[in-house]
Amino acid sequence: MPALSMRSPMTRVALGLGVSVLALVLLVQGLLMLAVDGVTDDYVRRFMRGTVDMLQHELAPLAPEQRARRVQVLDQLFAYPVTLVPASGLRPEDLVTLSRGELVVQGFNRRIYASLPGLNEAGGQVLLLGPLNADGHPAGQLQVPRELWLQLAASVLLGLAVFALAAWLLRPVWRDMRALQLAAEGMTAGRFDITIREPESRLFAPLAAGARATLERLATALATQRELTGAVSHELRTPLARLRFAIDALVDEDDGGRRELAVQACERDIDELDALIDASLMLARLDMGALEVSKTPGDLAALLQQEAASLAPLLDGKQLSTDIRLGSQALHFDARLLPYALRNGLRNAARHARERICLSAWQDEAGRICLAVDDDGEGVPEALREAVFTPFKRLDGPKERGSRGFGLGLAIVRRVAEGLGGEALMQQAPSLAGARLLMRWPDGQ
Repeated sequence: MPALSMRSPMTRVALGLGVSVLALVLLVQGLLMLAVDGVTDDYVRRFMRGTVDMLQHELAPLAPEQRARRVQVLDQLFAYPVTLVPASGLRPEDLVTLSRGELVVQGFNRRIYASLPGLNEAGGQVLLLGPLNADGHPAGQLQVPRELWLQLAASVLLGLAVFALAAWLLRPVWRDMRALQLAAEGMTAGRFDITIREPESRLFAPLAAGARATLERLATALATQRELTGAVSHELRTPLARLRFAIDALVDEDDGGRRELAVQACERDIDELDALIDASLMLARLDMGALEVSKTPGDLAALLQQEAASLAPLLDGKQLSTDIRLGSQALHFDARLLPYALRNGLRNAARHARERICLSAWQDEAGRICLAVDDDGEGVPEALREAVFTPFKRLDGPKERGSRGFGLGLAIVRRVAEGLGGEALMQQAPSLAGARLLMRWPDGQ
């Protein structure tokens, strides 16, 4: 473990815990000592009563000079000091206690005061026994009981042990917090290539997992935004170039028919730009989470029939048939975004179909809602079926190069399907032998 620094918050927290435990132990010890102090003093009085009575009986008849010499002799015979002290050094309440013939016990080391004749006279003296645990008669020195020293030492050791244990336990927690802080600072600075290591403590494991997921989403969203910006810029060049050419032609064109054709060309290019911007914004909003998919119960069969009827005239003369096997029960879908995905799927099918398109819907054995758009075109090679969902990805066949699509329709279809909690797949149409765009998602919230 590296050297601990007092500037480290972890060290201060660990030290605070150690000091708190030490203070708590000392407080408990103090309360216990106060609780048993009265009991101990009473025990000392009863224990020393016989010895004090013998000394009082021996010293009471003696004159003050004889009494002092006898006390010096007795002091050598006892294991604790035996002395005479002036009565004027005691508190008035202690003198009252002594005048009643009782003993006065004071201090940690238990000093016992006993009355002698002439207590209340000028120059009166009292008998002092103790401190009881004094060794070698160290007169005038404060003697701390051995038990108290042991208690203090045990308390300090316990506080140090708590400090060391807290520092050891908090060290990985502090490292995890520091790693998350550095990652947050990096994300704030716009660096999304940061690697958040696996936390040492389980406490921050969910937070680290959430931070990694957030970082991945931010990095993906940023990459998608950059890719989308570059792709949109590239796609804008062609209609803008045609529009500029048509405008230049309008300036010098005197023929009315040719001017009308140029105006129509400009309108087509403007419509294309509008469609590109609309599709790009829709995809960006889905990728960034600004447009959330919300599933609500409704009549999906009626919505599909209505959308198919409204889109049939827009499919370049291709025949559209439906096979809706959903019944009239309420199913969960997004009535706002699903039609948008359906229009993109049908327009993509119309772009590749020869003559026929089929819209079908059913529920599979797992209870998932399945929505399929089939066409009788050439189909999509299996190796390219996943690539068609990449934004601005268009197949390189001659028919696709001549189309006016942007490669965003199927990407939007997949985003909507994933928002519904399902998936979008490109397969081979079982009956029309062309391509099948399959959307499926679980029913329910």
